[in-house]
Amino acid sequence: MPIEPLFALRGAVQHYGWGGYDFLPTLLNIDNSARRPFAELWIGSHPKAPATALLAEGERPLNELLAEPLPYLLKVLDARQMLSIQAHPDKAQAEAGFARENAAGIPLSAPERNYKDANHKPEVHVAITGFWMLHGFRTLHDIAAQFLLHPELAALGAPTDLRELYTTAMTLPQAQVDAILNPLLARLEWEHPPKDSPAYWALRAARHFPRPDGSRDRGIFSCFLLNLVRLQPGEGTYQPAGVLHAYLEGVNVELMANSDNVLRGGLTPKHVDVPELLRTLSFEGGTPGILAGEDVSATESVYRTPAEEFELSRIAVGPGTPHTAMSQGPEAFITLAGQATLLSGAHTVALARGSIAFVQPAHAYRIEAAGAAAVLYKAALPVRPSSAPPAPARP
Repeated sequence: MPIEPLFALRGAVQHYGWGGYDFLPTLLNIDNSARRPFAELWIGSHPKAPATALLAEGERPLNELLAEPLPYLLKVLDARQMLSIQAHPDKAQAEAGFARENAAGIPLSAPERNYKDANHKPEVHVAITGFWMLHGFRTLHDIAAQFLLHPELAALGAPTDLRELYTTAMTLPQAQVDAILNPLLARLEWEHPPKDSPAYWALRAARHFPRPDGSRDRGIFSCFLLNLVRLQPGEGTYQPAGVLHAYLEGVNVELMANSDNVLRGGLTPKHVDVPELLRTLSFEGGTPGILAGEDVSATESVYRTPAEEFELSRIAVGPGTPHTAMSQGPEAFITLAGQATLLSGAHTVALARGSIAFVQPAHAYRIEAAGAAAVLYKAALPVRPSSAPPAPARP
């Protein structure tokens, strides 16, 4: 590690096809006249796309600089189009799956690979713009109401057991999937459902994910089986292992364990392993909790979760209201609004909008606004008494 207590970073951009064209290029001051999708900005030490440390002696990949990998991965994500229906494994399943696929000789880059590493991937996110997502199964009562609105879905069977219902949806012969979805989607084309309706997203999914043979993607069923959530800026959710979800539209800051393990349930051209996904899922219906952040000081609001590897904070500083703290572990920051200066002793990092910085463990530091107010998001380790549970989510 360098002796400096803090230094600037450059994140790694992922150009997935569903990414937006404007938010991340503007944030990072990158010309995107070619309209290339900018989907995710990764800030971490994951070997797939490590951040780069900008040091006085030169640039170095963060994963080569640190004695141990960061336990978390911080992202800024811009969903222009819907992401896949997905869930993440728990730690034991990830370790077993990674070892199994290694033993089978499946390359890490192989499209049929489920496990890219041996870690689980709980994640928390906070909306930066208005944000739409699917999160967890609806209650059976709510699913029954959807079946009444859309009687074509009755062919999946009576909604009396979530595991049985979703297993049926994911294992029906393709001809039966098409026999259900084709008349349903034809009707919706005429009805023009509103954006706050699952039917709107089912129709949008059908348009965005046409299959080459003209058949329908069974992931469309999930639009009716999962909770549709609209988040306002500053609100978020937590996705533990096994919770089926999908990001639909918007920009967020996302913090997760240091993993890239995803098991998909449709709405994607990528690999879908139905048996492995079904082994992963939590079949509990309910309304997802919305995280609003807990103020812990005049400048910091924390989005608490049960995760042991990470904690996400929003830091707002203004003239005369600096943020002061002692890093309890490795901490990473990204500036999303305004300009600030990060200081520790004689060391400083200037933080314009889009700038990223890293603070080593056990260092006192200060963040001062440079002019008007500035807003940063911080990835850190949780700091709470072992006997105190995390604050509950707001229903």
